[in-house]
Amino acid sequence: MTQLAWDCAACGHHNVGGSTVCEACGVAKRYLDDPPLDLPYPPHITALPAFYAGLLWAAAALLGMLLLAEPGWRTSLGLGSGFVLFELASSVLAAASSLGEALWQRSFNEMRLEVPDAVQSGETFEATLTLVPYDRIPAAHVTFTLVDRFYQHQDNGGVQTRSRQLERQVALYGEPLSGRRSHVLKALFPAPFPATRHTDVAAEALASLLGLLAFIVPGLGFTARNLREHGGYFVSAKVRVGWLRRTFKRRVFAYHVGSELYVG
Repeated sequence: MTQLAWDCAACGHHNVGGSTVCEACGVAKRYLDDPPLDLPYPPHITALPAFYAGLLWAAAALLGMLLLAEPGWRTSLGLGSGFVLFELASSVLAAASSLGEALWQRSFNEMRLEVPDAVQSGETFEATLTLVPYDRIPAAHVTFTLVDRFYQHQDNGGVQTRSRQLERQVALYGEPLSGRRSHVLKALFPAPFPATRHTDVAAEALASLLGLLAFIVPGLGFTARNLREHGGYFVSAKVRVGWLRRTFKRRVFAYHVGSELYVG
């Protein structure tokens, strides 16, 4: 097999014999062919606000455990065991979420999912996920999914949120990502025909009611937003690195122009 010669861009030395490292300065040819991006150093874990939020929630969880272990403290504070259990579970979940967010911020400089705003039914559109890790990731898993999320009326007059998976594509399965380099992953999906109900008057009314009650029960605000934003076609990109998992979602409007205009 013919071994190609190459000139080192770092020192100008002419290398022969198919060497992968410059004989004069020792710079790897791969480094010159695919140079790293000029990125800052990974942020220290203690420089991230999410880390301290995780510590605060962990302290709240520890307090909940102490209250469960000491019934006298709960009695003096007038707290029931059910309330303390709810506080403990919420604090543990919030601590894990915050610490996971800090680890994502320390591992990746950029994570971005892009899809077109609108596509015509029957045409193919492209979803692009950009990943820029600070250091080499030994094994990454990435899956693209096209999901139809719609509303369905029940026999009792209520409304139910439903979803169905239209297509799924695996982009990475345990493959490494080079540090300080941009990795662009793409998936092609056929734009569906908007045949399902993506808006509902009853769901909007219920979401508005829950939004008003959110002043009393803050958690209802999250439920109201999910209910109002449920309907539509969504592209999701699920990224897994070790035990860390993150899902990115973007809405895509599909339309069909015929005797009538269909939009979903």
